[in-house]
Amino acid sequence: MRRFIPLHAVLTVAASLVSTSVLAQPPHRRGPPPEALQACASKSQGATCTIDFPDRQLEGTCESHHGETLACRPARPPGPPPEALAACSGLQEGEACTVTLHDRELQGQCHTGPDQQRACHPERSHRGPPPE
Repeated sequence: MRRFIPLHAVLTVAASLVSTSVLAQPPHRRGPPPEALQACASKSQGATCTIDFPDRQLEGTCESHHGETLACRPARPPGPPPEALAACSGLQEGEACTVTLHDRELQGQCHTGPDQQRACHPERSHRGPPPE
């Protein structure tokens, strides 16, 4: 019976270490970005709002989805970032392009979207999210 006490202690410590590391992981973020929540922090449902991003601003309306906290919903979905548009300036549909986003240089192809703007669409990468 004494043999099982050290094994039990080791398993207990291992389980507590694993559970601590799992609980320390950041939760998967769902819902509006923090900027959209901040834009409506002191506003009411239906109020106009502006979302401030580092590279642009979006106009919208404060709305609550399924009774959640108010968030600024853009009046129209945002288009491609300015860097993606510039990367295809002077290029044709389907031509290879290079765009720098979030300090990463990405290879892609120029494609025209529903808004009739030609932008560089990076190839899908399975390497994970960009570094922060």
